[in-house]
Amino acid sequence: MPRIIFKCPYLKPGATKAAAHRRRYVNYIATRDGAEPFTPERQLENYVGYIAQRPGAERMGSHGLFNGTGEALSLSKIAEEVAAHPGCVWMPILSLRREDAARLGYDNAGQWQALLTSYAPELAEAMGIPWEQFRWYAAFHNEGEHPHVHMICCSADGRSGFLSKEGIARIKSGLAKEIFRQELTEIYQRQTQRREELVRASAERMDELIRQMRSGTLENPHMEQLLLRLSGQLKHISGKKQYGYLRAPLKTLVNEIVDELEKDPRIAEAYRLWYLQREEVLRAYRDDLPERIPLSRQKEFKQIRNLVIREAARLGEAALRTGDPLPLLSCTAGLLRGVSDLLREQTPSATSGIRFVDGKLRQKLKRKKIAMGHKEDEREMTR
Repeated sequence: MPRIIFKCPYLKPGATKAAAHRRRYVNYIATRDGAEPFTPERQLENYVGYIAQRPGAERMGSHGLFNGTGEALSLSKIAEEVAAHPGCVWMPILSLRREDAARLGYDNAGQWQALLTSYAPELAEAMGIPWEQFRWYAAFHNEGEHPHVHMICCSADGRSGFLSKEGIARIKSGLAKEIFRQELTEIYQRQTQRREELVRASAERMDELIRQMRSGTLENPHMEQLLLRLSGQLKHISGKKQYGYLRAPLKTLVNEIVDELEKDPRIAEAYRLWYLQREEVLRAYRDDLPERIPLSRQKEFKQIRNLVIREAARLGEAALRTGDPLPLLSCTAGLLRGVSDLLREQTPSATSGIRFVDGKLRQKLKRKKIAMGHKEDEREMTR
């Protein structure tokens, strides 16, 4: 399988006093063949020279350093600026296997320059650096079994920037999608077809489950006991009978009832289908999926908790009017109908998901166009 290797060491301000392993690393990169002699005061300056001039670097004039401007760069000027930089400096390394680089055209500096120029806005966002402050330089080393790119990234003002493990994963994933886009097209097409088939089939099944819920009954002795307990305790509440206004013990009781509701096979299956459809939409624009949680903790279905409170309150009101409690069968049937309505409202459709994804892709393309020097379309901004 094709893959990209991405590492991102960095140097904090005042790195000349950093730990021994940092000094050894800097010494290593600064004293290899083709690099300038190493001195602690000039470690970042030496690193710029290293990536731009060492053997294997593809030169674009007198050295191999480039950025997204397309202009000739002054190596000495950039080296001095980077060496004197007051903030953190990141030094990403991107590497491909020789056969992948050759097959996909990433065995030359021009292709890497085009890729990094278009991807720079995403890189800045992942590193927490405002786009107008983001500065980057790179050099391509076409050597061995792993042709690779060395980068230098920082914030112009030296104040912003933070790269977490999640940010590194985002960068690596985004670069992989860009580099292997052609080969992934067929996979994406199959995924899109599968998603459409899944949404269509699950929507049909969801409709059937909703019909069953609206005309069916719900038998759960334990839930009925919990409803009676809740009904009795709600009689002593003078304020609003809504979940957000209840004390913690009553909220816990409501959650227990929702958990019992979820045990009903029809509700459990409908909730599972809702999750499947939601996850298929999410897969179109992100790699990680949120952990599945119980229905009682699902924000999209928080209205179920107020539905439970309403039905429990009806039990108590009926008892006050007639002296007899409202039949539990009617109460649970009301719960089933209410849950079915909420499931229908919250189930994502294939078209709504596609519109959402397309919007994100449009924003991504817009950022890339701006990064490459195109003027911003004012009409597009006001949509």
